[in-house]
Amino acid sequence: MLSGSQFLCFGEYLLYQGSTTYHINSCETIEMFYNLRTDLDKLKYVAHITKIINDVTNENENSYKILQLFLNTLYTISETDKNKDLVLAIFKLRLMCILGYAPDIQGCKTCKSRRRYIVF
Repeated sequence: MLSGSQFLCFGEYLLYQGSTTYHINSCETIEMFYNLRTDLDKLKYVAHITKIINDVTNENENSYKILQLFLNTLYTISETDKNKDLVLAIFKLRLMCILGYAPDIQGCKTCKSRRRYIVF
């Protein structure tokens, strides 16, 4: 069970509840994300994303959409050569939307003007 309980290992786990903690009874590894472990730059981004997720989630809480976003982000960083800063920015924006903090991108909140096209 050592390989299935490593950092960045996604799998299916069978847990049982002890008196104060959960214990792993068995596990089946689905994805190891090995490419992330061999590149320190990629690992830096993934560690930052993991810290963000730890800050916004609680134990025993249904976080299925956040898990989907996390796994998709890990896959994108691991298997593609996309700009990691762009991937991180997209992750943060999508996470804010999942958490209920979707930004209003239709116009300016300060001057209340609405634009038909947004210029970045």
